[in-house]
Amino acid sequence: MNALSVVSPPTLTTGPGEPRGSVPSRAPRLRILAIAFGLASAAISFAGSWIPSLWGDEVTSVLSAERSLPSLFRMLGHVDAVHGTYYLFLHFWVGIFGSTPVSVRFPSAIAAGLAVAGVVLLVARLADSRTAVFAGVVCMVLPRITYMGQEARSYAFSATMAVWLTYLLVCLASRRLSGRRYWVLYAVGVAVCAYVFLFSLLLLPAHLAVVLSLRERRLWKSWLRALVGALVLALPILVYAVAERSQIAYLNNRSAATFNAVTVGQWFGNTQCAIVCWVLLGASIAFAIVRWRRLRRPAPGGVVPTLRGALPEWMLPLLGVLWLLLPPAVLLLVNFVDPIYSSRYLTFATPGFALIVGYFLARVRPAWIAILLAAAVAASALASYQSQRTPYAENGSDWAADGAFIHSHASAGDAILFDETINPSKRPRLGMRAYPADFAGLKDVALKLYWWSTNNWADTVYPLADVSSRLDNIHTVWLIEYRAAGGKPDTYDLSTLASLGYTRVHTTQEHSSIIIELHR
Repeated sequence: MNALSVVSPPTLTTGPGEPRGSVPSRAPRLRILAIAFGLASAAISFAGSWIPSLWGDEVTSVLSAERSLPSLFRMLGHVDAVHGTYYLFLHFWVGIFGSTPVSVRFPSAIAAGLAVAGVVLLVARLADSRTAVFAGVVCMVLPRITYMGQEARSYAFSATMAVWLTYLLVCLASRRLSGRRYWVLYAVGVAVCAYVFLFSLLLLPAHLAVVLSLRERRLWKSWLRALVGALVLALPILVYAVAERSQIAYLNNRSAATFNAVTVGQWFGNTQCAIVCWVLLGASIAFAIVRWRRLRRPAPGGVVPTLRGALPEWMLPLLGVLWLLLPPAVLLLVNFVDPIYSSRYLTFATPGFALIVGYFLARVRPAWIAILLAAAVAASALASYQSQRTPYAENGSDWAADGAFIHSHASAGDAILFDETINPSKRPRLGMRAYPADFAGLKDVALKLYWWSTNNWADTVYPLADVSSRLDNIHTVWLIEYRAAGGKPDTYDLSTLASLGYTRVHTTQEHSSIIIELHR
């Protein structure tokens, strides 16, 4: 065939024993395929993850994890309860493996691998190995997937939970699994999703649409009962989320939902990748609609085409589209009333893109064109992958560079001060907590309480004017100021230091910091 075309592979028909009987024979091969994709994805995400400096949210994760359990639970009663499950996991992780950037980011790489492995099994359950391969390839190279796999936050875990929870629902809908215990497991899974990352519950409208589209009363009643049970289990985190909203009010920014953030940053990382992926997504949806209209026509003998089990062929593209597009639609609508949008929040929706595009690519003929299209996604994503593994990739943070400079130039007994006037997650003081060895021996003269003694995740400090006596007999002070991109650095504490007789002798500019050396 010389011209590009899309076809459907041979479908499995209604013979009641055939779909079920065919699954065990291919199960070992599918498990090997899923494991291979999972390992490859974990390796891709982990490679170079140690290069970027830790940034504010990641340091929040580390400091929360390093607390004692009573201190952690006390903090969660005041702030960040929605991240408590991840912090609790990380508490035990750092207790065993330490809190270096490599250590705290490694679990996210594993979670990314588990998510991609789940996508492969999910697509194979709904379709075939060919479709699963294309979906797996697309999923593991998407910039949002490779980003979540290198960040010490809960987003990779929310995506993993979304994938495997959807896989469980598909198994229940296709009657691959049956019985009340599996619906209980589904209910518990939904609740766990809420505790891992609350916004991952936005996946549920997609699940509901899938269940209702099958028009099986027993199925949607079972799903509804499971949902009620899940919401009961998740009620504590829902209550805490509402109660603690004021703690993050400073993050509310309606302008975060820009056109570029939604169309590029949300999943695709760079403009070239976004163009390739949106064009491919449009073609995939168009093909799925045409294919669905054809499937509505009565087949010879009244046979209804299916791919696996009892589910119709159109279930895979429908699930992919709803999974990908419903959550951002809901979040953007809410954002008009309450500014809560962040592209990171929609990480769990990313696998939906792999489902719908994998369905399309597996039906493109000749096969080499489908391979080229998949390669185009990977090639266009490469620029984002490379940029994610640069020293300042994480929100422009340069705290590793700050720490390295201080370690090389400061002496034991020198004083250290930090800009305390900006948003908590950008304060350079967190750099000292992220890389404590680099600041060893310096005097933190403004410190009031260490983070583990507070009800928040950060240190509390005195104004320098209140503790200037702590600088008695100290000759050298190092001051790290925040410098916004393209802007002037703050002048926090410079006037007070000048009144105490300190003179600036050297200034070093990092990516988003200014390091000032003062002598008296």
